[in-house]
Amino acid sequence: MKKLLYLLIVVCLFSICLCAVSCEDPSDHPEETGTDPGTDSAAATDPETASPVTDAETRPETDVVTEPATETEAAAEWDESLYEPVIRFVVCSDVHMSTAGSTEGQRLAKLFRSAYAYSEAQTYDKLDAVIVVGDLTNEGRADELKAFKSVIEKNAKDETQIITVMGNHEYMNAGPDVYRANMDDEVNKHVVINGFHFIGISPSEQGQTYNAQVDWLKAELALANEADPEKPIFTFRHHHLQNTVYVSKTWFTASSTVLKNTYGKYPQVIDFSGDSHGPMNNPLSIWQDRFTMLGTGTLSYFEMETGMTDGTLPKGKENAAQYYIVEVDAENRVRIQPYNILTDSFFRTPSNTDDPEKQLVYWIMDPSDRSTFTYTSSRKKNASAPYFAEGATPAASNVTAEKVTITVPQAFDDSCIYSYTLKITENGKTAGTYKYFSEYYFEPIPETVSYTVSGLKPDTTYEASVTPVNAWGVEGEPISVTFRTEARVEVRYQPAYPVTYKWTFADFEHQDSLTLSSGTPAYKGEATGDVFAGQWDGNTPMKDAVVRLAPGKGYNGSCALAVTKTGGVSNRAWYLFANDENQYVTRYNEPKYLRVWVDFTGVDFRKACFGVTDGSGALFSTDDVDNQNNQKFYYLPEGSTQWQTYTHGNDGCFGVAQGTSMINFKGWLAFPTSDFGARSGGGGRFDGNDVTSIYMYWDFNENGMCGTEFYIDEISLVPDYKVFEEYQP
Repeated sequence: MKKLLYLLIVVCLFSICLCAVSCEDPSDHPEETGTDPGTDSAAATDPETASPVTDAETRPETDVVTEPATETEAAAEWDESLYEPVIRFVVCSDVHMSTAGSTEGQRLAKLFRSAYAYSEAQTYDKLDAVIVVGDLTNEGRADELKAFKSVIEKNAKDETQIITVMGNHEYMNAGPDVYRANMDDEVNKHVVINGFHFIGISPSEQGQTYNAQVDWLKAELALANEADPEKPIFTFRHHHLQNTVYVSKTWFTASSTVLKNTYGKYPQVIDFSGDSHGPMNNPLSIWQDRFTMLGTGTLSYFEMETGMTDGTLPKGKENAAQYYIVEVDAENRVRIQPYNILTDSFFRTPSNTDDPEKQLVYWIMDPSDRSTFTYTSSRKKNASAPYFAEGATPAASNVTAEKVTITVPQAFDDSCIYSYTLKITENGKTAGTYKYFSEYYFEPIPETVSYTVSGLKPDTTYEASVTPVNAWGVEGEPISVTFRTEARVEVRYQPAYPVTYKWTFADFEHQDSLTLSSGTPAYKGEATGDVFAGQWDGNTPMKDAVVRLAPGKGYNGSCALAVTKTGGVSNRAWYLFANDENQYVTRYNEPKYLRVWVDFTGVDFRKACFGVTDGSGALFSTDDVDNQNNQKFYYLPEGSTQWQTYTHGNDGCFGVAQGTSMINFKGWLAFPTSDFGARSGGGGRFDGNDVTSIYMYWDFNENGMCGTEFYIDEISLVPDYKVFEEYQP
């Protein structure tokens, strides 16, 4: 009936316009040019949403799409307070469960508690389903799937259907057979709940593609459409489709084009995908073209789109736990509410020009009618520029001979202030450009945001200008400040304990114990002890990473740092921190090389690398300079006087996967600190005088090496790796 009414209105309006045109002078209407009206308007006008053809099926001709309504227009003709759902479900993804008691396990349990609390407070008080869109586990093992299922069994009620599909992590150490045995008999799903169709597909080809599922998907979509073409069809799959939602330019399936064409035949499809870990409150996390797509966030850690100086993994990335509550009413109006588990509340709008208490809600007023779509490329075309408050200026602080911290108040934007571009100039010439996130993904958004620049020249005047950028890439007007670096002061090396060589950071001879740290400043944690051992890209200590002092195992039979991993092969890291108790030296004149003595007898690495953290706790390592294979490092075998030259692989690491096996190596290693890139690549290099910790990332090449210790000793920051200068107090 609704469709018929729309058709009658359109026919009437067309007749009126035809009459008006017939009365006008034809000379007033010269021949018009433009895009083919038979193409999809969003794809024709915005190349970012147009998909390259990467598989066999080409993009079909689509229906004419009229100028989309705005979000305000779409909701203007009805009273939202009268909205009454007939179905409610939760969607999340990327849980990365290791154990039921892990942080992710606790967050999953809280998802159920918060979703039930919300549901039971409503007139329609049911939670009909919880859908998990892949990467249920961290490594796909049976014990992790069992832990995931145990959390569900403990927290889910009988009224709630649990629907899961596999992600790429379910293929890491297992595959479909293990998933079927421990989670669900079916890897692809078509479930009908309260008359609404839910269709999910799992990847094949080692968890990356969906070509084998396309024929099945087409048949199931046709059945759902035949049942009721006006009802939304909810589809879900782990990977994004290229150039759709946020982070899909970086993370997407090779099956993107064929899947876009398959879903695109049905405008009522509302599709959920994960894998990328992009935050839900980014406005680009919902996308509409021929159908609707949403990115599903994460319960584990954030990862962002490329383009920032410090890479895709922001500081504090582990502070991420979010899901959608999705509801549909009898008129097929869909309400999608992003929920923040960490604040235990619904997300607020990311626009800091809105009422700060305004809730973020995605509305799809008529899923089957493309002309009502509001989350299209027109949002980008109509986006306003962000701006700083009148009179705002950056602040330059913590100025040293080679560093400065630039702080600005958050700029304003009516959609989402996404990032900042900091440009450092000297006499009008650019000395460096740095791009960094606004931290909009944290709630509340911080009032100020800072960035520390290193590698500056001493005793030099610079100008720092900061430009705000919104989620659409629109730039505002910059603000600037002038500062002068300090003159370089000669550093006197004077350790508080006896050492053999000058410029030693640690040789462990004066220590009789190590205290373990609960975190690392590299990820906004705290160095609460001498050593952190655990998660390579976060603040979580891991019991399978074991670090201890080993008397007699070091250089010339001295004490060494012993390191190993128990259990299976997986990425780990250790940091050795300077603190008031161990009194490691933290300032160096020319720390051009990190030199260490190692004993790798009995072990080899798939990948490994070294690094340092500077005075601000920022991490620099060779692993953070990717796509280069010319980074040299040096090795002096025990008993030899001739240094040998090695080269890191293109991931900035040594090891079997990088073509540089170091099995059974014993002797000295030296790494140029100028090859140490800022955490997660894309940024500056280490060029300072302060070193507050030594870092090593590693995983063993084979499971059989687990439990075998390797040893590190005589860690130093030297101007010349070939010179062993004895320390004279």
